[in-house]
Amino acid sequence: MQKSGKAKKPLSCGECRRLKLKCELVFPCAHCVKRGLASICPDGELVNGSRRVKILASTEDLHKKIAALEEALKAATSSQHPLLDGALYANREEVHTRQSTNKPPSITTAPRPQDHLSSSLSFNQLTLGEDPHVSRYYGAASSVYLSKQEIRSPVGSQSPPPKLSSSHPYSTSPLHFTDLFPPLPCRDAHHDLAEILSRYLPAEDVARALADIYFDTFAWYTQIVQRSDWERYFWPHAYDSITRASPKTQHIAVVFLVLSLGALMDLTKPPQNEIARDLFAAARACLSLDPSHSLTFVRCIYLYGVYLVNGGSDTSQQDAFWPLLRMAMGVVESLGLHRDGRRIPGNWNLDEEHATERRTIFWEIHNWDVLQSIGLGRTACIPDYAIDCLVPEGDHETTFHCKAYALTKIWSRINELLVRIRPTTYAEVSEIDQSLADFQRDLPHHLSPAVSPSLLDLTDNARRKEAFQRTMLLLYINEARLTLHRGWFVRILKEYPQEPLSSSHKQSYLACLEACRAIVALVRNMLVLQGQLVQRRWHFFFHLFSACVCLAAAAIRAPCSSLARAVLSELEAGVSLFRMTGRDEYVTLERLRLKAVRAIDAGRLSLENSTETEDLDLLGARTVLRRASVTQPRGTETPAPWAQADVVIFDNFLNANPDAFGAIPPMDDNDQMLNAATLDWSGFDMEAFMQELGAV
Repeated sequence: MQKSGKAKKPLSCGECRRLKLKCELVFPCAHCVKRGLASICPDGELVNGSRRVKILASTEDLHKKIAALEEALKAATSSQHPLLDGALYANREEVHTRQSTNKPPSITTAPRPQDHLSSSLSFNQLTLGEDPHVSRYYGAASSVYLSKQEIRSPVGSQSPPPKLSSSHPYSTSPLHFTDLFPPLPCRDAHHDLAEILSRYLPAEDVARALADIYFDTFAWYTQIVQRSDWERYFWPHAYDSITRASPKTQHIAVVFLVLSLGALMDLTKPPQNEIARDLFAAARACLSLDPSHSLTFVRCIYLYGVYLVNGGSDTSQQDAFWPLLRMAMGVVESLGLHRDGRRIPGNWNLDEEHATERRTIFWEIHNWDVLQSIGLGRTACIPDYAIDCLVPEGDHETTFHCKAYALTKIWSRINELLVRIRPTTYAEVSEIDQSLADFQRDLPHHLSPAVSPSLLDLTDNARRKEAFQRTMLLLYINEARLTLHRGWFVRILKEYPQEPLSSSHKQSYLACLEACRAIVALVRNMLVLQGQLVQRRWHFFFHLFSACVCLAAAAIRAPCSSLARAVLSELEAGVSLFRMTGRDEYVTLERLRLKAVRAIDAGRLSLENSTETEDLDLLGARTVLRRASVTQPRGTETPAPWAQADVVIFDNFLNANPDAFGAIPPMDDNDQMLNAATLDWSGFDMEAFMQELGAV
């Protein structure tokens, strides 16, 4: 039977027991109080040397954390908070004074009331011009001289530039616009706005049709020019007789750029048609007349880039747009768009409409900067710690655009890992991966992968827009996951070629494969919705190419893996999309596919002595120096099959079963059937197929 007596009273506290001192048994005891250890008496004790130093260091660290919280409180409140009274800073100042070893204690100065102010609370300045779209932002460290200078409003027709000799004929040939537009001058800058409008502005009915095409094909994806702003601000500058009497040059440039993009996506005309090129050239000529920095100028650069990356060779145009995007982000920072006009200390007191416009334009261009930076392996222009611009609110918090802006923040973290010199830890990768998983889990239903494809996506305009937005958002999520894990994916293939699933980091391997499978399926579904338009948009095949290369590397480097045949099946599905749409990348991917087929058919790892590393080189597995060869410009190309008819493809989103695949036939002939995704779809009953899948 157990005794229920009281617990024995300790004979001494832990520290007195450790130091063999007589304890008075009144806790905290006098010895611990004297040594500053009252908080751990009677049960705690110190175990290492330099104990007094450790206690002091911990106390000082606590003061530093308190100081950081004070600064955060100051940044979050526009007025003096009671907790920020100067008298409450005494302890922190004493810590800083004690840490200063260069000054003897006898000459330390008493804390001054203003010593606690940091540079983060220095006044930021936003200078607005006569036109509220024109502004200059100066941060805490800027020159007072610069901040006092006046800014010029955009050039308008009221002060046209001097017209030079007209001996040089005006030409809309793209060769006349190969230099970067302002700050570098344009060759045809001597033409005034009236001449550009009279010669290149299309008739009103034609312009309406082109604008409608733009808003049907681009507005679901970007808010850089919204329909309400178009009707209110931009269209009247070109087609309203009253407003046109004194138009703003940059507004006219936006009109030309919107119309050129509409012509670029006009399915009744061939890709890169002459009308689109002429309108684009006219927009560039307008920008040469007025290179001043404004919100409208940022819009122009954004639209300019959209045309470049979708109007020709993807790779070359990406590099052509890069310096323009850098310039755009410089303009963004000079305008102070990265700072929220209604939130920062000192509040600029911008009206809500103007603040919302600034937020929208910033997040649109910043989103593109981050995505382009990751795509090109370069550093984003404005880091997250310098941004406090709020995400603009839509009709409700779950709109596509708000979610896309929120996803940009995760993309920024991935970009920081990719470009930094210090090696990345797996814990950092896992943390961001969890953020992506949480982001996808919290998506509203109409944007989540839980929504199955439906026949209504093809016929109902509202449903089709939602399907476009859902597919695009999921595409970016999976591309982010693929980019995040790709480095570890390559490492696993090198270290565990027999069975990558044996690696302790196998989650990265599986995450990459699952992201690739999802990307292939998503691009297929986009082709179902609108095959010709998807073919004219570069980024779908950019992401698909990345996925196919990863799948090829997995099949080539680990042909004996339990997932090898399932991986090859997904690879063939992806390569078939390039083949059917006549993309230039098909040659490279077909070469990798054949290599993967040979490796798997051999049933053994046959690449140990091989010097071929194309699959890993495309994944950035090693440093490569490549000498570019000079190529002659290509002549007129035969339109690809998609230019005559839409590609009708669908994916059932079923996970591949490795045991369900037999021998894989070689694909030597372009006319040979690849798989179900490349069958002849003439006379195909889409409705019956959808019913078979249970989608309708």
